[in-house]
Amino acid sequence: MKLDNIRGFKLLLSKQAAIRVSLTILIIFVTFIGTNFTIFKTQAEDVVETKPIAEEQFFLDKVKPLLNLRCISCHGPDNAEGELRLDSRRAALKGGLTGPSILPGNPRDSLILQSVNHTHAELKMPPKDKLTKNELDILERWILDGAHWSQVMELSPKSFPTVKTGDHIGDAWSDSRNPIVKIFGGQRLDLWSLKPVKRTVPPQSKRMTWAKQEMDQFIQARLETNSSPLPQEADPRTLVRRYYYDLTGLPPTSGQVEQFEKSVQTYGSDKTVQLLIDQLLESPRYGEHMARMWLDVVRYSDSNGFDWDEFRPQAWRFRDYVVRSFNDDKHYDQFIREQLAGDELFEYPPKSALEQDYLLATGFLRLGPHDNAAALFDEQDRSRAELLADLTETTGAAFLGLTLSCCRCHDHKYDPLSQADHYRIRAFFAAVKFADALPLDLSAQQAEITKHNVHIEEQIKTLKEKLNGLPKTVIAEREELKQQIQSLESSRHSFTHGLLMNDNHENTATMHILFQGNHKSPREEVEAGFLSIFDPQTATFVKSSQPNSTGRRLTLANWIASPRNPLTARVFVNRIWQQLIGSPLVATPNDLGLAGSRPEDSALLDWLASEFIRMDWSVKKLVRLIATSSTYRQATSFTDNHYPYRSPRRLTAEQLRDSLLLVSGLLTSKSAGTPIWPDLPREVLDSNPAFLDDNAEKTKNWYPSSKHEQYCRSLFLVQKRNTRVPMLETFDLPDNSITCARREVSTVAPQAMMLLNSSLAIDVAHALSKRVEQSAGNDADQQVKFAFQIALQRAPSEEEYSTCLLMLKKHSLPEFCRVLLNLNEFVYVD
Repeated sequence: MKLDNIRGFKLLLSKQAAIRVSLTILIIFVTFIGTNFTIFKTQAEDVVETKPIAEEQFFLDKVKPLLNLRCISCHGPDNAEGELRLDSRRAALKGGLTGPSILPGNPRDSLILQSVNHTHAELKMPPKDKLTKNELDILERWILDGAHWSQVMELSPKSFPTVKTGDHIGDAWSDSRNPIVKIFGGQRLDLWSLKPVKRTVPPQSKRMTWAKQEMDQFIQARLETNSSPLPQEADPRTLVRRYYYDLTGLPPTSGQVEQFEKSVQTYGSDKTVQLLIDQLLESPRYGEHMARMWLDVVRYSDSNGFDWDEFRPQAWRFRDYVVRSFNDDKHYDQFIREQLAGDELFEYPPKSALEQDYLLATGFLRLGPHDNAAALFDEQDRSRAELLADLTETTGAAFLGLTLSCCRCHDHKYDPLSQADHYRIRAFFAAVKFADALPLDLSAQQAEITKHNVHIEEQIKTLKEKLNGLPKTVIAEREELKQQIQSLESSRHSFTHGLLMNDNHENTATMHILFQGNHKSPREEVEAGFLSIFDPQTATFVKSSQPNSTGRRLTLANWIASPRNPLTARVFVNRIWQQLIGSPLVATPNDLGLAGSRPEDSALLDWLASEFIRMDWSVKKLVRLIATSSTYRQATSFTDNHYPYRSPRRLTAEQLRDSLLLVSGLLTSKSAGTPIWPDLPREVLDSNPAFLDDNAEKTKNWYPSSKHEQYCRSLFLVQKRNTRVPMLETFDLPDNSITCARREVSTVAPQAMMLLNSSLAIDVAHALSKRVEQSAGNDADQQVKFAFQIALQRAPSEEEYSTCLLMLKKHSLPEFCRVLLNLNEFVYVD
């Protein structure tokens, strides 16, 4: 209503009437304005007004993915911490207990920006992982421009964009419709480990006299670029000790050192090294040593873990399978397939030792911790969820070098992995079930066992019928029949069993994304699929050779073992480099993501990965390639030990214990079979509640083997989760509840005490002194010389010789041997 019309209207009325009309109009006007202000305020908060397309697109492409990734899991519809929700503009403007979180146009005073910048006195969000500069810039620009919010898009923790059936969406680098592009706003796509492996051309140098092969050319070029000196080759004694330790985990004898030194003088270093490597690769000790590395990665244990930590009597069969696989040079792609899906590679029952190994390989799927008491508390669903999570995350870490555990509860904080990716991979394991009751015997053996037992059952049935027909007064005849029945029952033949997995093809569970990883909070359903950044489609399962299996795990295994997978070869060659050189090319072998370390030399890593695939995934060929190089054979550097120079390495816990046993002559020849139980200190036994509450199967207590058996190689000692051998634990034996990619190496006082005063240290010192006496008699001069030859594989220097003679005059030979076994030279390898 225009102002001049109001004035004209008032002139036609009396003063009183005018006042009444004016009041009426004012009330109507105020009501109109108030109503429309409320509507306007509500619509303004939800952004009804038209905004430029650029702001709309910026919100959808940048802001929404950022809020979904960083904020909504704690400040969304399902979990509003501090009463703050950030899933709508209205909620964000309202804020939480501390007030409005966003002041449009004023980023400096907006509480959300102060919080994520960690400049607020009390609020620092996210509490652990501070936003990147790029993410902070996105939020600041968004708020400065008015905090536009899309009308059509609401934020939700269910952030995975679905792929409709029939749609073919490409990888994230070539197709903007890819879910990962949408979730992360086109960021994170430059992650080096997800790019295809390129067979780089080794750099050339004007003076290639140092480089013995193409691999060395990468190292030489790096050294020349940095104007660093080229390393000298290690002396023969250092080399031969290094080869024995790195390829077998055990020291050479003094005779083997002497033979190598003579061969170098006669045939030269290159030929002698090649012959020695071939010899060591054929040694059964090679497989035992390499197996220890892999058992760390796949969290091998002989027990369940959790409160009672029950013993798993058949777990050792998987350990022996791994040893055989390395000794037989089982190619790594096949090694992957067998562990993930060995039961799907043939039609049961097994007809050969190879097919038996296929079954035993599925022990990988059973190695994780298992709560045997879950059923007693009706917690089977929790236990099942923990099993599937462990399988998914261990598979990701062991084979792919990805932290899939980080996206169990939300989209990954760093890598281009969605929460849905965790459950897409988990769905490949949706049908797995324990198969410990499945016989391992060959089909012909199973038929014989069954035939024998049927015959026994028939005899038992006949005798029982006869027993039931006799009157109870005929005591003697009844007792004789009972004894015959008991004898027949004990003559039944048993099937062989292992720690196995297969599929429940009749009841494959539907997979859902779990809100914050909680099995009690299922959200949308997902189908099995590979990492969405590569392929967001639902996976098509291959046909399994086993009719009663789904083919799910074999499908996953084939994808992981494919030469086109950019992660698999990189991860494994990095592990072998670490095993031989001492430190990996990527310092975080289980994490090749953005939060992990960058490669020391990405070109060399890719060259090794491509070479490994070109060698048809042969592990022995890869080991030979690295071990014959100048890089491997360089002398130890004590002054400049950064990459690519080699520094001294302390023996692992197992190498140290095994070396003590070997040089003392106590090491047994055990190379397979059931684990050996060492003695434990009384205080350890008394402090474990499981030992005090054993069961009929005797799986909770500790049952030491005979003293002689305890001197086996450390690989064959029982490996329980909650109780570990003190000697090994002191020297950094890792926790086997989770995958271990790289062992810690500590130097602490208890290690010295263990080497000096433990029962093992005393035993080996006395045993070594007996070996010395057998060769040198009571001659102190000869005792010193023989002790050095046996323990250190060399003769003593003149100063060492005179010092040791003085010690022998004051102390006994066993005490002298204890000192010798505590030298740095014994504990470290150059």
